[in-house]
Amino acid sequence: MIRLAAEVADGIVLWDCPSSYIRDVVLPEIAAVRWATGRDMTGFDVDALAAAATDDVPAAVSGIREELHRYFGLPFYRAMFSAAGYDADVVAYDAASGDRDAQLAAISERFVFDLCAIGDGPTVAQVLDRYRQAGAANPMITHIRGTDFESTLHAAAEQRTAVPGASS
Repeated sequence: MIRLAAEVADGIVLWDCPSSYIRDVVLPEIAAVRWATGRDMTGFDVDALAAAATDDVPAAVSGIREELHRYFGLPFYRAMFSAAGYDADVVAYDAASGDRDAQLAAISERFVFDLCAIGDGPTVAQVLDRYRQAGAANPMITHIRGTDFESTLHAAAEQRTAVPGASS
């Protein structure tokens, strides 16, 4: 998918990709394909992120674990999670087979907080910046189950406009 997007599209929307995976795997792959086809990264957008501006961090962590549960059972995502440094989560998820609560708990907070922007407005802004630094030129805000999406959008917008020279 990444190679095809790099060859024929002007961007890619990724799901459940930690910023480190975007930096270390996705961008080098895209750059190699674009270089091979005579193009550079100009005009190619990488978009990815789940976010929740919330005072109830445990609820957001629970919500994203519920969302991630199905992805931990899919071969491509499992391979990506392992490649991103979360093989222990995949192994723990497998070891908990048949026990949904244990499988949810196997999705570590380290993974959740690497993947998502969860917390107050400045925390959301910090994670958005981490994704930008990794190469996601336009990190998108998506909803986390059990949180208020409108509050998240407002928090991200407030933080973005508070940065001198930043555009909304």
